[in-house]
Amino acid sequence: MCGIFGYFQADTIPNGLSVAQAMSHVLRHRGPDDEGFLLIDGNNAVVAAGGTDTAEGAWVTSTGFEPRVHLGDIPPTNLPLHVIGHRRLSIQDLSPLGHQPMCYRDRYWIVYNGEIYNHVELRAELEALDHNFRSHSDTEVLLAAYDEWGVDCLQRFNGMWSFVLYDSQTRNVFIARDRFGVKPFHYAIAGNSFVFASEPKAILGHPAVSIEPNLTYLCEYAAKGPAEYLHQTAFSGIVRLENASYIQCSIEDLIEGKFERKKFWNLTPNLSREVFDNAKADHLAAQYRTLLEDAVRLRLRADVKIGSALSGGLDSSSIVYLANKVLAEKGKRQQQETFSCVYKKPGTESCDESVFIDLLAKFLNVRSNQIEPSEENVPGEHSKMIFALDTPPENTLMSSWHTFKKVAETDVTVTLDGQGADEQLGGYLGYIHVYLAHLPLSELLGEVRAFLRVPGARKHILAGVSFNLLRRIGCSSVANRLAIRLSGHSLGAGLNERLHLDSMTSLGTLIHYADRTSMAYSIESRMPFLDYRLAEFLASVPACYKVHGGWTKYLARLAFDGLLPDEVVWRRDKMGWPIPERFWFSHGLKAWYQSSIQYSEVAKLLEKHVELDRTPEHAPRSLKVLNIATWERIFSVVVR
Repeated sequence: MCGIFGYFQADTIPNGLSVAQAMSHVLRHRGPDDEGFLLIDGNNAVVAAGGTDTAEGAWVTSTGFEPRVHLGDIPPTNLPLHVIGHRRLSIQDLSPLGHQPMCYRDRYWIVYNGEIYNHVELRAELEALDHNFRSHSDTEVLLAAYDEWGVDCLQRFNGMWSFVLYDSQTRNVFIARDRFGVKPFHYAIAGNSFVFASEPKAILGHPAVSIEPNLTYLCEYAAKGPAEYLHQTAFSGIVRLENASYIQCSIEDLIEGKFERKKFWNLTPNLSREVFDNAKADHLAAQYRTLLEDAVRLRLRADVKIGSALSGGLDSSSIVYLANKVLAEKGKRQQQETFSCVYKKPGTESCDESVFIDLLAKFLNVRSNQIEPSEENVPGEHSKMIFALDTPPENTLMSSWHTFKKVAETDVTVTLDGQGADEQLGGYLGYIHVYLAHLPLSELLGEVRAFLRVPGARKHILAGVSFNLLRRIGCSSVANRLAIRLSGHSLGAGLNERLHLDSMTSLGTLIHYADRTSMAYSIESRMPFLDYRLAEFLASVPACYKVHGGWTKYLARLAFDGLLPDEVVWRRDKMGWPIPERFWFSHGLKAWYQSSIQYSEVAKLLEKHVELDRTPEHAPRSLKVLNIATWERIFSVVVR
């Protein structure tokens, strides 16, 4: 896992190499082990390539190792117009052979952030096609795959990635981002420059880029919440390449913005009205478990120690169970490390899942590492979190933030995490009304009775029944308008259409949180539920097997019935990393909240367009103002 950055520009800028070094420094948390630069002149020819490998103390090039060279040693006449940089967190091939920018066949250069989990299989396939490899890194496999298959190589990768690949023969640039957008890629086109980086904070260091708020994005954030899957970001002029997208063009077209963002993948949801069948449910559950196990197996590939986040719910428990199984089959009997955020202090117990965490730790025979956020430390940690995210989130994210803080206290470098299961399997209570709205009347009453046993489901049951009846009397438009008021989405064609939408949109916000909170501590977060094979399978599964008999995520529960404790598999309450924010901000953090939001110019500007809740007791709803104010202060955002 790494950080990438750089710029392509039509004119030289003063202290251009210092700008590149500053961008590298800002992203050090994404890659503390090594850094490297590719320097390209006005004729699009490589001037120099390499960087300081901290382990070897050498300048690493495509042809070997030479005495250390510093950027300042390059003569002014050779000052590059283009710089491509990399920060390395060593995961695969810890040797200097994994250094980036990496060159292949003296033609292709790449800076790459991510993991291609099936690189072993791809390497064997490419070797059969006469490709040779110097390292055992997945980066070199990526380069060889592009050389062999061009843009179509993206279809063969199982993993997460964002990269910039420069072809020194055609002078073209190829930029791509993985299917679900796990690995970030941001850019700005300003001042005859195309500036890019894994995180906006690095882009802000380029002199052509100003630090101004994107009021359109922030108004939408204030009204509806964050949307970290959109092209736009909270910073004016800084955008992101969307998930499952790529750019391929010349350097000149890149600088001028004359390029097209193309999609290379999407899911096709099953919109059938199939009726539930027990035998088929068992068959699908077995398929699901097999695919998830193989996704876990691939994500256990690393040359560093791997652990798992454990929340006490079914998703993370399934991953830990399967990781144990795969490791045991390989003869690796070491005890897994799991990491959990708990709340045991008076007033916060409603957010505590330690009973389930302890139960699972004992059942799965893992070493449970637990951390409890301290109320008095929240202000300082909150500021660090906002800086890590580059954008205001929905709440304080203290559960996610502290989980990775705990990981960083150990020798674990990679974690397996559970993002993506709820959006693909129908895990949230908000999916109940969509499911009920499209049921035939013969099934509706039975499902309503079953869902009445689910805590917090009553309003969704009432809404679902109302929408169902409205649709039957020809008032579908009324039902859709009411559904939009309730959840922000229309009823559409049913549950699977909604799951597809959320998997391609709102899931991106949770992925953004996972990437930033983990990488802030130089930890790589891997997500087995986002294996594209599993995602395509789940999209093909009829909705009746995902929500059924008063159960959300029915297929997943059936798959692990008898393998995990019933208290977890058939647990009805849904928590999902809750945070005791209402308690904190009604008590010890109230004064801090009020002083923090007092002078926010961005918040004052937004209030001309949307309503903002400034009442600390209304947390987490009122935390948007706090997050806006903190973001404005940390990044010195200028309101003009």
